[in-house]
Amino acid sequence: MREELHDLVDRLPESELRPALELIRGRLDDSVTAERDLPFFASFEAESTLAERHEEILRSELGR
Repeated sequence: MREELHDLVDRLPESELRPALELIRGRLDDSVTAERDLPFFASFEAESTLAERHEEILRSELGR
């Protein structure tokens, strides 16, 4: 079974790995410290007025 699992994981596209990883981590003992993965957190540089213009930008992008 372990070999089959390895094979299946190897065949998954990278974008599909997160749910499988979370499922397997959830089955492990809670005493095992899991690394937190925060995909929604990002940092970037932008023009200084971006925060001030956010409503205008959203309106233009969403067509409202």
